[in-house]
Amino acid sequence: MEQVAEQLAAMHEASPIALAMLDLDLRYLWVNDRLAALNGIEPAAHLGRTIDQIVPDLAEQARTIFARMMAGEAVRGVELVGATGGSPDRTSVWRQHWMPIRDANGRMVAVGVASEDVTEERRAQRAVEALNRINTALAAEHDVERLVQMVTDAGVELTGASIGAYFHNVMDESGERLHLFTLAGHEREDFVRLGRPRATDLFEPIFRNVVIRSDDITRDPRYGGNAPFNGMPPGHPDVASYLAVPVVSGQGRVLGGLLFGHPRPGVFTARHEALIVGLAAQTAVAIENARLLTAVTAANETLERRVAERTAELDRVWTMSRDLLVVLGLDGVFRTVNPAWTAILGHRPDEVVGRSYLDFLHPDDAELTRAAVAGGVGQVPVFENRYLAADGTIRWISWLTAIDGDLIYASGRDVTESREKDEALRRTEGALRQSQKMEAMGQLTGGVAHDFNNLLTPILGGLDLLRRKSEGDTRNLRLIDGAIQSAERARTLVQRLLAFARRQPLQPDAVDLAAMMHDMSALLATTLGPQVRLVLAAETGLPPAVVDRNQLEMALLNLAVNARDAMPEGGELKIALSLRDVAATPGGPAAGRYICLSVADTGTGMNAETTARAVEPFFSTKGVGRGSGLGLSMVHGLARQLGGALELESAPGVGTTARLLLPASAAPVTVADTPAVQAAPVILGRVLLVDDEEAVRGAAAQMLSEIGYDVIEADGAAAAIALVEEGLAPDLLVSDHLMPGMTGTELARHLRGRLPAMGVLIVSGYADVATLSPDLAHLPKPFRATDLSAALAGAKVFPVATVDVIALDPQ
Repeated sequence: MEQVAEQLAAMHEASPIALAMLDLDLRYLWVNDRLAALNGIEPAAHLGRTIDQIVPDLAEQARTIFARMMAGEAVRGVELVGATGGSPDRTSVWRQHWMPIRDANGRMVAVGVASEDVTEERRAQRAVEALNRINTALAAEHDVERLVQMVTDAGVELTGASIGAYFHNVMDESGERLHLFTLAGHEREDFVRLGRPRATDLFEPIFRNVVIRSDDITRDPRYGGNAPFNGMPPGHPDVASYLAVPVVSGQGRVLGGLLFGHPRPGVFTARHEALIVGLAAQTAVAIENARLLTAVTAANETLERRVAERTAELDRVWTMSRDLLVVLGLDGVFRTVNPAWTAILGHRPDEVVGRSYLDFLHPDDAELTRAAVAGGVGQVPVFENRYLAADGTIRWISWLTAIDGDLIYASGRDVTESREKDEALRRTEGALRQSQKMEAMGQLTGGVAHDFNNLLTPILGGLDLLRRKSEGDTRNLRLIDGAIQSAERARTLVQRLLAFARRQPLQPDAVDLAAMMHDMSALLATTLGPQVRLVLAAETGLPPAVVDRNQLEMALLNLAVNARDAMPEGGELKIALSLRDVAATPGGPAAGRYICLSVADTGTGMNAETTARAVEPFFSTKGVGRGSGLGLSMVHGLARQLGGALELESAPGVGTTARLLLPASAAPVTVADTPAVQAAPVILGRVLLVDDEEAVRGAAAQMLSEIGYDVIEADGAAAAIALVEEGLAPDLLVSDHLMPGMTGTELARHLRGRLPAMGVLIVSGYADVATLSPDLAHLPKPFRATDLSAALAGAKVFPVATVDVIALDPQ
């Protein structure tokens, strides 16, 4: 038992509750450490002393409680208020429990007292009660000045401040913002004499929604930095403890600030700061509510007039709106529609109201519309659908919709033209991208074709020479003829590449396309075969077109062959001519009048992806060994080079229509004169042959030698000029066109400045047709000896004034 008693004593000593035992004269018999700390006296110093001696502020209250207990009353949770030796400057609240201690005979011999310090708990309760009280008062007060005075007084009560004030945030004529609005704990006149406070380092943070709490503001680094007083102005009450809290509206605007002071340092705690921050928030709400009530009161005075005006405005908006304004029930039945319905869709409002929106909606958009509004609450995402107008046309409507209760409110804007413009823009951008792609492919194929021409020239020239020297050798002739046929096919392939790249030399004239179509009808019918019915049609009075007839005939034949191959079981091919006025479009031909040559078949047709690629070189749907894939690309290149365009329209199972747009000519049809048979004009003598490709130059030199020229070779323009400057005076210049440093055309003009009578023949692979000169004779690569002889016989080779015509025996 003794051990148990010792343990109980140890527990009492360590208890966080203040414990004491007193005799019936209220002398201390025993105290624990907690009570000794609260009283500020060692435990041993308590023994034998009365409560009057230890806690005089609480003695009278303690004796009253003791008397109640002696009268038989159970004393539990009673509270005493006063200071103790541990906190002489602090009024504390104690919650105590008094219990009688009896001996074995039941006689009371002592009293046990348990004490708890509930000061902060009581202060918090009083603060809450004060805040609730002030909140209730603020809710009932609508005069801003009285309201803020109540807040200021409450702040002084909550913090124990000696002085409190509310400064209103208003800019004055001097640029200062704060001015005194309410005051508590001091005479207002004393503050008025001090003048309006400036935005010093102690006031300015309020505008930035910053709280300042200082135990001694006079020791704060922000204090005393403003002239002329560098501190409190004369007559200002002493302030050490300082608390400044901004009052901020719901929109974040600082309305003003609550400021509190006390001459004793360390008065304001974090709890005080939290209380005033909460009070400031209530104040902001109350101020805004008071101002709102004032505004509402003022508004109510003219409410009827304003409602009437607003109603009239809404009526005007409803009537004059260019957008559809509608109200529907959740069942989809129109309750009302505005007059714009008639303007946009052609239906009168009385024809719409009472009917379901499904009666006017495009059937394909019914499910989309149901999904957009099904089960919706509030705002519905913007969506578009199609409505049927009274005249049968379709209009696209973009809807902004809201659902409120059992009604649907919607505003619809007619976006038909906008969608059409967007679609046109997408088509234009697609056409531009296609045009850019084809242009890039044209650059590539043109360069490749030029290089192939340089390779084919010595091959074809050499084979031609070998054939003429092997006339008695049948076996060799057969091999050489086969090689020549392959080289000619390669030359045709390169010509098609050049046509696609728009780098072939053209001789456009004014051509009667109807006559040309009639002239080709027999050839076309033979090409198509008996299973394909050929139909020709042309508008009357068509003007001629500006075209190269030979190239256009080849293009038309290509289109006919493609159409025939697309109709393996037979069908109909219709070739038609019509006049069309074309507007300018990005990547398209220039605006103007065009002859449209259309070739339409009833064949298998192509899907959109195949149609988009149909004019690409080497793209073919015919399979391996059934065409080079250059027919349509050649037609496309020819049309673009002539200043026109090729249009393709196709669909699987429907057929394909190719339309060639060719510029209409204002000049009459060109009629070619049949020249009289005459000898080829050639000047035999010395020829200066210029080409940077050794193989091409060697083959051309051999051909010229056989014709009868004395050949001097140069590997470029610089070497040719050097020979002439050294004294060479050639009768004829045969030069490649594209060479490093100087083109053949530039070389010819340079040398003719020194030798005006010199003949000129420019040989070109046509990689850059734009730099060829039309007044100089040209010969395309590759060429044979007969091609070279024919070119030298042309009228443009020698200047007219110096040409001597002689007859040559045909080779």
